[in-house]
Amino acid sequence: MRTHSLRVRLALWQAGLLALTLLALSALTLLLLRSVLSSRLDGALADYAEKTASNVATTMYQNSVHGRGEPEHYFTSSIRREWGRELQLIDARTGNIRDRTAGIVDTRLPTDMDERLNAQQGRSTFKTRFNLGEYPVRVVTYPVRLGKEVPYLVQAAESLGGVEEALARTSSILLVLTPSVLLLSLLGGWLLVGRSLQPVDAMTRTALAMEPGRLAHRIEATGTDDEIARLADAFNQMMERMDRSFRQIQQFSADASHELKTPLTSIRGAAEVALMGERDPEEYRRTLRSIVDDVERMSAIVENLLLLARADADQIQIKRERVSLHELALNVYEQLEPLAHRRAVALDLGEMVEVEVQGDTLWLGQIATNLVNNAIKYTPEGGTVTLTVKLASTDSAPGNGSIPNAAEARLSVSDTGPGIPAEHLPRIFDRFYRVDSGRSRDAGGVGLGLNIARWAAEAQAGRIEVESEVGVGTTFTLFMPTI
Repeated sequence: MRTHSLRVRLALWQAGLLALTLLALSALTLLLLRSVLSSRLDGALADYAEKTASNVATTMYQNSVHGRGEPEHYFTSSIRREWGRELQLIDARTGNIRDRTAGIVDTRLPTDMDERLNAQQGRSTFKTRFNLGEYPVRVVTYPVRLGKEVPYLVQAAESLGGVEEALARTSSILLVLTPSVLLLSLLGGWLLVGRSLQPVDAMTRTALAMEPGRLAHRIEATGTDDEIARLADAFNQMMERMDRSFRQIQQFSADASHELKTPLTSIRGAAEVALMGERDPEEYRRTLRSIVDDVERMSAIVENLLLLARADADQIQIKRERVSLHELALNVYEQLEPLAHRRAVALDLGEMVEVEVQGDTLWLGQIATNLVNNAIKYTPEGGTVTLTVKLASTDSAPGNGSIPNAAEARLSVSDTGPGIPAEHLPRIFDRFYRVDSGRSRDAGGVGLGLNIARWAAEAQAGRIEVESEVGVGTTFTLFMPTI
């Protein structure tokens, strides 16, 4: 058994705390029992002394009325010994013993000055006397009143043997029960802790079984809603995220390798063909132009990959400044209108609402440029691309978690291209993802522009959504909170 095991430590802690609790409870039980028994004994002893003092006073009064002298014994049959109690009658002035019961004929109950003084003032006094027998003796001194005088003191005594025996029996019972309860609770705690830690052991085995490419292990649900169950659920969620991230990294690496391999293969093929024989200058120029195009494509891929790597590492600073969204849209329109004209695509301006947002001018311009450029690329000749800026309340924006009725700016880019099939829309923003229909590599894209645009929008508290219908067109919308 490992002493540093969590199960052992928890069981020992539980046993230690329970042992302290049981010891404290046992001590408190004995104290309370002693207090209760002593209180009852004192009450009964005080009643007995009071009754005896009353009988003595009555006898003295009757003798004085009938002119008789004091009797030889006051403790007659009318004043009998009860329940092992003994009585002693003391002269209040001299302290001499006037009478006593048979059980203490050879023993004198001590009398202190404070007891006599208290009796003269009409107060009773309780004291515990030792060395009078096997057990301590409880003694109460009670005054005998005859008018305003206190001629005698009655002392009633009772052994504390019954109290001590009761305490001893209770101690014996507690001495047997306490270790038994401690052992049972230790065993139960060991079993319960082991059962509670089973998901943790499962997590340990799952973590040890993990290898690259084998992240599909999950912990079975315990069916409870305690901390261990929530930990197991959190572990499963973490494993799912890791599995998804690992697969994305694998896919990303494969896609990046493929994207870089294609232009490299093209460059090598063009160079090998050019070296196979003599060519005229025009053919060499065409070959070199093809190589330059492939190199530019590779440069664009590498630059975008570096940009995404910096974005994933939070190494890109996004400014927070006032940006006029409609003016930014007009600038993008002026920059890309010649490109649209060369491709025989109409680039139109739709509704332009004057609105300001808080963001980075450079990155907002990059997003708008990317969306408009993609729309122009994938719109056939004779088609139309429309750029609009609107202002609306967020309660009409599906899936948005903003405060209802808050103002929100929307920059939309709509085209009349072939559209995107519905099954591709959830992954349209993934890295290197392309739609086969109408989104081919021949259009010049590398499959990273939309992913970069989405990251830039989210980094500025915005988002990008897409709506598309095959054969009708596609609309990308940038949502930004207004100032």
